[in-house]
This record gives sequence, structure tokens and C-alpha cells, in this order.
Amino acid sequence: MTSLKDALLNFQYQYSKLFILGFNRKRFEIISSPEKMFAVNNSKNTFIALLFTLFASGHIFSGPVVAFTSNKQLEVDFYVVFSFLFLIGLISFRQFLWLINGRQEMAIENGHLILSKKGTFWTKPKTYSFDNVSNIRQLHNFTNTSLYDKIQQNIGLNKKVIFSHNIGQIYFDYNKKTVKVFCDLEKEERVELIQAMNRQRQFTPLM
Repeated sequence: MTSLKDALLNFQYQYSKLFILGFNRKRFEIISSPEKMFAVNNSKNTFIALLFTLFASGHIFSGPVVAFTSNKQLEVDFYVVFSFLFLIGLISFRQFLWLINGRQEMAIENGHLILSKKGTFWTKPKTYSFDNVSNIRQLHNFTNTSLYDKIQQNIGLNKKVIFSHNIGQIYFDYNKKTVKVFCDLEKEERVELIQAMNRQRQFTPLM
């Protein structure tokens, strides 16, 4: 009975890997000097997320298509519904662009940590006082978890990719809040980034 259960779990685990298959556009780079630290990390995608957001992006055109092809007088309900769908389409297209072209940049200079997103729209840099950044750490390593937990992680990862820009493998605390950045990093890359951020403290002037 145990062997059958293990076989079923292993089948489900192999199936769950389909949820995280996508185009490999991994890029991670760090440039560090006493004056500035700069790091860049590409967005992650999955085929499911790409298809979902691309399909949802079609709502941008649903209203004009219906209006152009309809022979009836358009009521207020039409404008309310398709205005909402148009907004959904824009948000989905924004996420689609992020999945195929996005990247997050981190810069530490002049006492500030600046996070920027490039490759899509409706984004603006976020600035943090580096003096107030604390407890820089990495996401817990789940390599020793059970098959069931790994299945849930694969499915959950796809949900994060669909609805979020960053999975968040590097954490830091800021004003009693946790900020999560970057995705798809190897363990050595996470360690390298954390060490580079901590080294920058000795070069950062007190604000």
C-alpha cells in the first residue's frame, strides 16, 4: 500500500512539473564597488502563465469588437461591463509583457536602496533608506521537503508567476514590513547577493 501511495505521489509530482515549465530567460548579474552596488534579475515565466495572461489580454479588444459588430443600441450596462473587461485586459497585458520581457534592478548608492522594474508599464521605482534595511536573508531551501510539499510548491509557484512580478527569494525588513525581491536564483547566487548587500553597509554613509 505504501509503495502504491509513493508511486501515485511521484506521478503527481512529475505532473506538477508541467506547471513550472517555461522559456528560460534567466539572467542574474551583480556589479559592486565602494560607490554603488547594482544587481539585475530577469522575470520568470511559465507556459501556463503566458497562455493565461495572453488570453486575458484579449479583453482589451472585446468591447470595440462587440460595439462594431452589434446592430443594437448600446446600453449603459455595455459600457460598465466592457470598461471593467478593458481594465482586466490591460492588467493582463501588463503581466504578459513582464513575463516575456521583465527584469528587476536593485541599486544601492548614496544611502538608498532603489528597486526598479523594467519591461512593462505602470511601474515606478521604490526607494528605501538603506540604514533602515535589516535582516537581509534568503528564502528557506525546500530541497528536503516531502513529495506532497513539492507538488504544492510547483502549483503555488505558477500562481505566483501569474499574479505577481517577483517570486521573492531574497527578503529584507523595512519599517516593520518584509520586502521580497528577485526570483529563479541558484543558492550560490542568493548567497552572493546577500553578501554584496551586507558589504555595501561599510561604504554607505550614515543618513
